[in-house]
Amino acid sequence: MSDLPWEDCLLERKVESDLKDLLKTLVAFANSVRPDHVATILIGETDDGTAVGVTNPQNIQDRVRKECEKIYPEIIWRSTVYEMNGKHCVSVEVEYSGDTPHFGGIAWIRRGNATIKAPDEIFQRLIELRLGPVRELSKWIGKEILIEGDEGQFPPALSGGGQNPRWPRAEFVTLLSANHYWITFQKGSLRLSEPLEKITLSFNNQRSCLSVLVKR
Repeated sequence: MSDLPWEDCLLERKVESDLKDLLKTLVAFANSVRPDHVATILIGETDDGTAVGVTNPQNIQDRVRKECEKIYPEIIWRSTVYEMNGKHCVSVEVEYSGDTPHFGGIAWIRRGNATIKAPDEIFQRLIELRLGPVRELSKWIGKEILIEGDEGQFPPALSGGGQNPRWPRAEFVTLLSANHYWITFQKGSLRLSEPLEKITLSFNNQRSCLSVLVKR
């Protein structure tokens, strides 16, 4: 299982008569969507993508708004009406808020194409995402960041006699994960980690990316 609570299956289709679990789906999507991604609920489509439409799009949007107002902390969402094969449907998009976990009574998440109650370890992971450094680092998962050494060292080499070459002054790596204890990144073919307590965050304005300073 991934060490992040996010899942890829963040698209759900619902017909108008199947909105009893709308609040649960909204919370699950808000807790599971990746930074810079969007989770989508298409109301008025069947599971196979056939458009059946809704009776009154405005009423559906009002219902979505009322359900969203029940969620704490507030989620980032928007709804739009669209037409498909002559039928009016409603699209609801949910973005990553940075304020997970969200609650509508229970913290739900997505696993595959199902909405489930967040297991304890995932719930703790969601809590960690609210902490300052982890919250910022989570926005850069899967992206290129700049890592610099402050008299720091690489973790022990995976080969070559266990040497510990010092960090270069500046090197681009891909951030893979971050939690309250360490960050993990990809450098070439190597996957390496550093304790969070050794990390200082900054921003490289020339490359418009996160800059990580590794302390000794």
